Amino acid sequence: MKLLKAQRKVLLEWISEGLETDEINKRAAKFKPPFKVLRSQVTWYRNTRKVSLEKIKSEDDTSALKAGLALRENRVAKLQLLAERLLGDLLGEGEDDRLWLDQVKGIGSQDNYERIEYIEFNKGEVDSLRGLLDDIAAEVGERSKKQGVNLSLDLSKLTDEQLERIANGEEPLKVIANA
Repeated sequence: MKLLKAQRKVLLEWISEGLETDEINKRAAKFKPPFKVLRSQVTWYRNTRKVSLEKIKSEDDTSALKAGLALRENRVAKLQLLAERLLGDLLGEGEDDRLWLDQVKGIGSQDNYERIEYIEFNKGEVDSLRGLLDDIAAEVGERSKKQGVNLSLDLSKLTDEQLERIANGEEPLKVIANA
């Protein structure tokens, strides 16, 4: 069967992915216009287009680094979708409210069995939502990781007036800077 240019191009891409003939034909049946290939055609393309297949593979690797979840915007968008879904689940209207969950416990056995119904805070889902919101903030740079500064002051070099100002609550760096 003679393939159209678009069909040939997509066939080469699928071969470069390492797909077998039956997998290619499943995809080809959904392609517009649909087509079908024989095993001999796939083998022929593999053998005759080896260099171009390697090129397609390397281009795919490069494009993968510039698309999908490699881009921060895409990661943030997916995290936001998930956070909105969790929020909708937690704060839904009426019966859909999952902030508090109806729970049932059984205590005892046989004749002494008692069923106890109670409500419980949905801590797991709330913690997941908080984690997602924290991930979003980290992705967009809203959360800075605080790094402490370790200063050691030689108090013996300070004057009595400076020590008194520090003792009265004034910031030590301001006291030293104004000396």
